[in-house]
Amino acid sequence: MNYTVETLAKGTKVCINSTHRFGTDAFLLSDFCGVKYAQTALDIGSGCGIIPLRWKDRGHKGLAVALEIDAEGTALTNESILLNNIENMVAVNRDIRHWQTDMQFDVITCNPPYFTAGKPKDDDKKASFRHQLTLTDNDVAAAAYKLLKDNGKLCICQRPSQLAAVIYAMKSNRIEPKVIRFVRQRKNSPHPWLVLVDGRKNGGVSLTIMPDLIMENDNGGFSEEVLKIYNKI
Repeated sequence: MNYTVETLAKGTKVCINSTHRFGTDAFLLSDFCGVKYAQTALDIGSGCGIIPLRWKDRGHKGLAVALEIDAEGTALTNESILLNNIENMVAVNRDIRHWQTDMQFDVITCNPPYFTAGKPKDDDKKASFRHQLTLTDNDVAAAAYKLLKDNGKLCICQRPSQLAAVIYAMKSNRIEPKVIRFVRQRKNSPHPWLVLVDGRKNGGVSLTIMPDLIMENDNGGFSEEVLKIYNKI
């Protein structure tokens, strides 16, 4: 298997290839979920395992599971686990809709496919990661309800146009949206390009809208908050 290696801010190495890479959204989601030192955590549709590997890079010592339907992605994650000598992370090659486990998690994350309509332009494998051909928001929420501890949290990032669908899927599966945060490229950008949603299993009805996360400062560089997320300051 051919791959290249990217190194995170604190030295964790991530194996990637042309199909399973990572972008800004993975960094934002891994930070937004706020997984604590010893919590058990699951990343659904983990790809190359970037989100659990970022948790490791930031000192997480609890069990982390990187679940991925594509065997190639799981193989890359296993290479990263070996390369970094990680003992608290497991890569699982399964479809979340059919995964059977007795494990319960404090935190579940998912960076799902972004588009629900339109003909995919890429090859079938790449298209399935970008379009909801294999996994829907409701699939994620239904699985999360079964796998979360009571009051455990599900954190998702999505395109803002899908926010209503995310909220509906969560509430339909007894996961109450608790925190929403929009992401804008610049403070004067007319529209956000991403939304982060935190929902709690069997949570009470209350919702906090956080201030927008602004990616760039006035000079076109990363904002101070984004630099902190990237561990660059």
